[in-house]
Amino acid sequence: MQTGTQGQAVTAGGLITRARQLGLPGSSPDALAHLVADARGDRELLEAARDELARHLHTHGDDFEGTAALQLLNRALAALPRHDPMDWRVRWDQRFRRP
Repeated sequence: MQTGTQGQAVTAGGLITRARQLGLPGSSPDALAHLVADARGDRELLEAARDELARHLHTHGDDFEGTAALQLLNRALAALPRHDPMDWRVRWDQRFRRP
Protein backbone atom coordinates (compact mmCIF):
# COMPACT_ATOMS: atom_id res chain seq x y z
CA MET A 1 0.00 0.00 0.00
CA GLN A 2 1.34 3.42 -0.89
CA THR A 3 0.96 6.84 0.66
CA GLY A 4 -0.99 9.55 -1.13
CA THR A 5 -0.23 13.21 -1.62
CA GLN A 6 -1.56 14.13 1.85
CA GLY A 7 0.19 11.19 3.54
CA GLN A 8 -2.79 8.83 3.74
CA ALA A 9 -2.62 5.30 2.41
CA VAL A 10 -3.71 4.93 -1.23
CA THR A 11 -5.98 1.98 -1.94
CA ALA A 12 -7.98 0.98 -4.99
CA GLY A 13 -11.14 2.28 -3.31
CA GLY A 14 -9.52 5.60 -2.50
CA LEU A 15 -8.28 5.90 -6.06
CA ILE A 16 -11.81 5.23 -7.35
CA THR A 17 -13.17 7.98 -5.11
CA ARG A 18 -10.50 10.37 -6.38
CA ALA A 19 -11.23 9.40 -10.01
CA ARG A 20 -14.93 10.08 -9.40
CA GLN A 21 -14.08 13.56 -8.08
CA LEU A 22 -11.72 14.32 -10.95
CA GLY A 23 -14.10 12.93 -13.58
CA LEU A 24 -16.91 15.35 -12.76
CA PRO A 25 -17.83 17.91 -15.42
CA GLY A 26 -15.98 21.16 -14.89
CA SER A 27 -13.11 19.54 -12.99
CA SER A 28 -9.46 20.40 -13.56
CA PRO A 29 -8.03 19.88 -17.04
CA ASP A 30 -5.02 18.33 -15.29
CA ALA A 31 -7.19 15.56 -13.82
CA LEU A 32 -5.18 12.85 -15.53
CA ALA A 33 -1.89 14.14 -14.11
CA HIS A 34 -3.44 14.44 -10.64
CA LEU A 35 -4.74 10.86 -10.76
CA VAL A 36 -1.37 9.44 -11.86
CA ALA A 37 0.33 11.48 -9.12
CA ASP A 38 -2.12 10.16 -6.51
CA ALA A 39 -1.34 6.60 -7.61
CA ARG A 40 2.40 7.41 -7.58
CA GLY A 41 2.67 5.88 -11.04
CA ASP A 42 1.76 2.43 -9.70
CA ARG A 43 0.27 0.54 -12.65
CA GLU A 44 -0.94 -2.37 -10.48
CA LEU A 45 -2.88 -0.02 -8.21
CA LEU A 46 -4.52 1.70 -11.19
CA GLU A 47 -5.41 -1.69 -12.70
CA ALA A 48 -6.91 -2.86 -9.39
CA ALA A 49 -9.02 0.31 -9.18
CA ARG A 50 -10.11 -0.08 -12.81
CA ASP A 51 -11.09 -3.72 -12.30
CA GLU A 52 -13.04 -2.95 -9.12
CA LEU A 53 -14.89 -0.08 -10.79
CA ALA A 54 -15.65 -2.17 -13.88
CA ARG A 55 -17.17 -4.90 -11.66
CA HIS A 56 -19.35 -2.25 -10.03
CA LEU A 57 -20.46 -0.85 -13.38
CA HIS A 58 -21.52 -4.29 -14.63
CA THR A 59 -24.34 -4.21 -12.08
CA HIS A 60 -24.97 -0.45 -12.06
CA GLY A 61 -25.23 0.58 -15.70
CA ASP A 62 -26.78 3.96 -14.89
CA ASP A 63 -23.79 5.17 -12.87
CA PHE A 64 -22.58 7.88 -15.24
CA GLU A 65 -20.08 9.36 -12.76
CA GLY A 66 -18.59 5.89 -12.43
CA THR A 67 -18.34 5.62 -16.20
CA ALA A 68 -16.47 8.93 -16.35
CA ALA A 69 -14.16 7.72 -13.56
CA LEU A 70 -13.51 4.47 -15.47
CA GLN A 71 -12.63 6.46 -18.57
CA LEU A 72 -10.19 8.55 -16.53
CA LEU A 73 -8.60 5.43 -15.03
CA ASN A 74 -8.19 3.92 -18.50
CA ARG A 75 -6.57 7.12 -19.76
CA ALA A 76 -4.20 7.08 -16.78
CA LEU A 77 -3.21 3.49 -17.56
CA ALA A 78 -2.62 4.37 -21.20
CA ALA A 79 -0.35 7.23 -20.16
CA LEU A 80 1.91 5.00 -18.05
CA PRO A 81 4.72 3.01 -19.64
CA ARG A 82 4.21 -0.71 -19.78
CA HIS A 83 7.04 -3.11 -19.03
CA ASP A 84 6.60 -6.62 -20.36
CA PRO A 85 8.98 -9.05 -18.62
CA MET A 86 8.24 -11.68 -21.26
CA ASP A 87 9.30 -9.52 -24.21
CA TRP A 88 10.78 -11.96 -26.70
CA ARG A 89 11.88 -9.49 -29.35
CA VAL A 90 15.39 -10.09 -30.58
CA ARG A 91 17.65 -7.09 -30.22
CA TRP A 92 19.13 -5.85 -33.48
CA ASP A 93 22.76 -6.31 -32.39
CA GLN A 94 22.06 -9.83 -31.12
CA ARG A 95 20.29 -10.88 -34.28
CA PHE A 96 23.48 -11.50 -36.24
CA ARG A 97 25.54 -12.80 -33.36
CA ARG A 98 26.94 -16.30 -33.65
CA PRO A 99 26.31 -18.77 -30.84
